[in-house]
Amino acid sequence: MDKNSVNTIYADMVSSVMQGLQKYVSVNNLDALITETSMSTREHIRQAFLENGVEVEFSGKGPFEKGVVIDMDEEVMQQLGLDPEVLRFGQTVVRVEAD
Repeated sequence: MDKNSVNTIYADMVSSVMQGLQKYVSVNNLDALITETSMSTREHIRQAFLENGVEVEFSGKGPFEKGVVIDMDEEVMQQLGLDPEVLRFGQTVVRVEAD
């Protein structure tokens, strides 16, 4: 899988949350390194949210880690055709799901 494919996968997952089609992005391991990019799953997801005007902060460890919305750039969201009302501050948008 190449770098663009990896970015597309996370962008699609985040897009579903941003549009309200999904409650959160579900992953097995946020620490997993993506070989093609040398970035963790966590960083890919964080970057995908940022590109959509949403800053996510991660807390917890292992299966209890989650990502929550800490900031939103409504102007960026509107320019991308996204409804800022879909998300709210403190909302969990990333969860680790056990295998």
